[in-house]
Amino acid sequence: MTSVSVPLTAHEATWLLSREIRRLQQRLERLEHGMEHLYSDSADARLGSVAITAFQELDVLAQSTEALAGYVERLARQLDSETTLDLQDALSRIPLRELAGRLGGAKNEALTPNAPEMF
Repeated sequence: MTSVSVPLTAHEATWLLSREIRRLQQRLERLEHGMEHLYSDSADARLGSVAITAFQELDVLAQSTEALAGYVERLARQLDSETTLDLQDALSRIPLRELAGRLGGAKNEALTPNAPEMF
């Protein structure tokens, strides 16, 4: 595999990272809402302690990713927009090609609700 330079400014790279974190946050929210529907559609709508803990954990994860995205966005505004970074080494360590592509500046496609993703 040949090494290809991926030049982005620190501002661009940080902004792309914040967008990716926001995508994760949106996916967590969709998962949380989907899980709520599973439980509300069941005959026994009572939630056990394990399910309640799982819902709380999903909520904490969604809030945490939202906070991280905001932090990275504020950081991006403070970074020098002139300095270029070569992200090839960092991107080559990401096992998901689409994720690496988005972080490398490829077109960011929006997720569609309930879209299956094959690995």
